[in-house]
Amino acid sequence: MIVTTSNQILNVVPTISADAGAGEVPANISSPDHSLTYTGGTATSNLKISFGAQNNISYVAISGHNAALLNDATIFILDNNVEVKRVVISRNHNLLFTFALRDFTDLQIQFNVVPNNQATTVSYIAAGTYLTIPRGEQAGYSRQWLKRHLVAQTSTNLLSAPTGITQKRAALKGNLSIPNQTIDFIETNWQTFVDFSLDQPFFIKEDEAKEESTYICYNPTHEVTAHPLTRDRVNASMQFNSYNGL
Repeated sequence: MIVTTSNQILNVVPTISADAGAGEVPANISSPDHSLTYTGGTATSNLKISFGAQNNISYVAISGHNAALLNDATIFILDNNVEVKRVVISRNHNLLFTFALRDFTDLQIQFNVVPNNQATTVSYIAAGTYLTIPRGEQAGYSRQWLKRHLVAQTSTNLLSAPTGITQKRAALKGNLSIPNQTIDFIETNWQTFVDFSLDQPFFIKEDEAKEESTYICYNPTHEVTAHPLTRDRVNASMQFNSYNGL
């Protein structure tokens, strides 16, 4: 499991280098406000977003998009048109691409969508550095990326037979426990993450081999407690709300 610890493109205004949408605002893409979006045109359905030169980047995250609305879609991370990573998706999960720390001549994200009359919409893109959590999440951890944001209420008649279903969307709630951690890790790397998480939304990726095992998190509450057996270890935990894109 990894968590993001910085976002170096917050409020950086990108350039739309392919399939730009008429009248759309590129600055919306780098704002964590998900009420703001950018929708490309439909000339090719290969929306390409360029953030220019960016140094010390080890992840790119995408939250809130519709690339796989109708069919499988391919999303690329590029450096000045040279492929760094790609993923093929069949659902509109949030995505987190990770790679060795690198400097980008031109950090680009490209959405290849089928059919070519579908306009691609994206809410938020972030990029920066991340932290791998030693020992990972606790047993029984709720897999947030496989859940849905829907809460259903079924009405019934006098015979208790179903007559209709009402659905509403709700934030997912997570509870991450990372027990038995070293004091050094909690007092250094974890504190860097805590500071970042309280300043702006962050991403969790559960499986480093699956870009789609990702969700953006907010409203964290952190706790650190003494280990019951040794002073060389501590237990940390975090509660949060999350959005996985589905």
